[in-house]
Amino acid sequence: MPYTPYHFGLNGFVGLLFRRRLDIPMMLLANVLIDLEVLAASRFSTDWRPHQFVHLHTLLVGGAAGALMGAFFYWLKPLRRLCEAGMAILGLPYRAKLGSMTAGGLLGAWLHVLVDGVYHYDVQPFWPYPHNPFLRWIGRPFWLYRSELQQYVRAFCLFFWGLLIVLYAFLLLRKLVKAWRQPA
Repeated sequence: MPYTPYHFGLNGFVGLLFRRRLDIPMMLLANVLIDLEVLAASRFSTDWRPHQFVHLHTLLVGGAAGALMGAFFYWLKPLRRLCEAGMAILGLPYRAKLGSMTAGGLLGAWLHVLVDGVYHYDVQPFWPYPHNPFLRWIGRPFWLYRSELQQYVRAFCLFFWGLLIVLYAFLLLRKLVKAWRQPA
C-alpha cells in the first residue's frame, strides 16, 4: 500500500479482536516500521523496487523485525509506558507483556506483507525466493487487471477500518454500560 494508514484498519481490527493475546500498539507500529523501508529506499536508493531495499516487505525479515521491535519496546520501560499511556487515552484496558508484544509485532508485520504482496508487484514475500506467488494465486494476469486489483485491496483495507470502528465503539459502549450499572 502506498501509505501505512491503510494497514491500520486490518491490523487494528485483528489486534482489538484478539487484544488479550496480541499487543495492539505493536501491531500498528509494525506497519510503520515496515513502511520505513519504502521511505529509506526513496531517499537512499536509485533502484526501481522500493520494497526490496532491505527486505522488510518479506515474511522472514519483516516478521523478525516486527518481533524484535515488540521485544525492544517491552524491555525499554519508557517505550512500554508510552504504549500503556496511548491505550489509556483510547479507554482500552492494557497490560504490556513480552509474549503479546512480540506476537503483535510479528503478526502486524506479516499482515502488512500479505496486503502489500497483493498490492505491489515488487514485493517478494517469501524472499530469498525471487517471485511473488500471491500474484499468480489471484488467477488473472496481474498486469492486465492491476489497477482493478489495487482498488479491491484498498476497499478491503477500508472495510476493515469500518469493522475496527464498529468493534471499538461496541467495546466502549459495553464499558460505559458496565460502569453505569455499577452501584456507586
